[in-house]
Amino acid sequence: MIAASVAVIVIVSTLLFKNQAKLHEEKTRVHGVALARALSSAEYSQLVPETGQSSLMRSLANVQGNENFAYAIVVNLAGAKLHEITSDGSIAPDASMPTEPHSWFGEHNVISPGDGRQIREFFAPVMKNGQLAGFIRAGYYNRQAAVMSNQISNLGLMALPIFLLTTLSYFLIRREIKPLGQLSKKMEQASLSFGVQALTPARNQDLGDFVQRFDQFVQLVQSRVNQLDKESLSSRAGTHLITYKQEKAESALNSIPDAVLVIDDAGIPTFANAKLEPILGVSHEEIIGRQPQEWCKNKEVLAFLLRFRNSPSAKRSVRMEYVSEENPDQRISVAAYPLFSLRDQTTLFGMLIIFRDISKEYFAKQAGAEFVSHVSHELKTPLNTLATYSELLLDHASLTEAERVEAVNVIHDEVERMAGLINNLLNISKMDNGTLQLVRKRVKLHDLIQDAFDSMSNNALGKGVELELKIPPDLGSVRLDKDLFRIAIDNLLSNAIKYSNPGGKVTVSAQNLDHDQMQISVRDRGIGISPEDCEKVFLKYYRVSNSETASRSGHGLGLYLAKQIISLHHGVITVNSEPGKGTEFIITFKAQPVQLEESQD
Repeated sequence: MIAASVAVIVIVSTLLFKNQAKLHEEKTRVHGVALARALSSAEYSQLVPETGQSSLMRSLANVQGNENFAYAIVVNLAGAKLHEITSDGSIAPDASMPTEPHSWFGEHNVISPGDGRQIREFFAPVMKNGQLAGFIRAGYYNRQAAVMSNQISNLGLMALPIFLLTTLSYFLIRREIKPLGQLSKKMEQASLSFGVQALTPARNQDLGDFVQRFDQFVQLVQSRVNQLDKESLSSRAGTHLITYKQEKAESALNSIPDAVLVIDDAGIPTFANAKLEPILGVSHEEIIGRQPQEWCKNKEVLAFLLRFRNSPSAKRSVRMEYVSEENPDQRISVAAYPLFSLRDQTTLFGMLIIFRDISKEYFAKQAGAEFVSHVSHELKTPLNTLATYSELLLDHASLTEAERVEAVNVIHDEVERMAGLINNLLNISKMDNGTLQLVRKRVKLHDLIQDAFDSMSNNALGKGVELELKIPPDLGSVRLDKDLFRIAIDNLLSNAIKYSNPGGKVTVSAQNLDHDQMQISVRDRGIGISPEDCEKVFLKYYRVSNSETASRSGHGLGLYLAKQIISLHHGVITVNSEPGKGTEFIITFKAQPVQLEESQD
């Protein structure tokens, strides 16, 4: 502490001395520059007075009252002294003066002759009649030692409180470090609790001994903390790895398009993806960690889940299907797969339950079977007719001319009917495979509808149905695939005639709309369609299930094919119907302007 006190005193003294020396130097410079400039601005006669005249230099030097003043002299250009004043015991040394105008004002250090003291000299030019006549030289002693001696008393006054404070601090510290002994014992006990004896025995109660033991204790604590950090890091790494694997597995299960449920060997769910809620009608929170009896409402599904609870049947895959109680049209397939340990195939973790909505597949399969039945019937009927009339024609000698013509006409109609069905099947097959290509050409829509109308006239006449055509003469032309569009219109007309009663009427109309839009309408006064069936009539294989429809032949492809063809032409087909009052199909599409067609060509 004494050494520290001395060091503080030395540092403070040094700083004080440097500050005082700097102040002394600045004061000397201010006085020297002021004296040199004041004398430089005086008249030459005042600087070099004649005998008996008072000296301006002495007056200015006395006014300054600077105890470090050494001399003030006037020299000519050759350096010879013209007039001088000096302090007691001072001798002005010789010095060369600058010759360049920019250097006439300045300062430099010189050495006093004889005693070798350092003098700081300031100089300025002396002018006579506007010409340089000599220089003013004013010198001041650099007395830093004197400055220091003047501060000794101040240093003494400053050192006294520092020593007193040091002594007081020493006794205070001695009193305060007494509790450190107790703390040192506690640190030793703590080190023993770590299972190590790392602290050196206490030698005395001074602060240095305590600091040494405290440093050892800190190192011990740091070592223990590092060890715990490593254990914690290893634990966190293991936890992160497990979490990552779990999230990875859950992400894979969530990405499966089917509903997934994982149950443990006790039958309690441990995971369920978001797709399970729409099927079972139960939220994720209601399922996880709860017995199936608490959340499963469907008895078949509940029985299926309970069979895997601590049961030997849980070690094999099982499947079932059921019909949703809320939606009778929804069929669900449930498959259960055992989850064995990768290390031990005899250890069962639980079951993976997959719920899949197979309604579309089921109804598509059912519709496919019905379609095959309908197509078989559609083909069998004309084939039977062909066989009958062909056998009749074999005995043509016994037939009249009218009977032979009728037989040929019937055979022709049945062949056309079979060809239409086969063409529809081929076109649908191409659509499903993506191989159907549009061949657009400029077509007069009036002629296209007229041809379709004329071709259906005989069919309508045979059914006792009246056909009406309403087409304006300025309907114009459109760019479309004539053959495919004709199929769509033929299917609509054929359906309208088929589902009209004898004495009914079918009206075909067309018109131009705004923005280059065109509209074709096929309206009948037949049996009509219910609102529920209107939403489904454009589905493949779909037929309205009622007695009126069943009595008329059909295979559920005509409207589906018509909608697909209209969609390929970027058009829209809609249906308006009311049971018992008739049905109207409306086609709306955009006619490509001739100018646009020409620009594409």
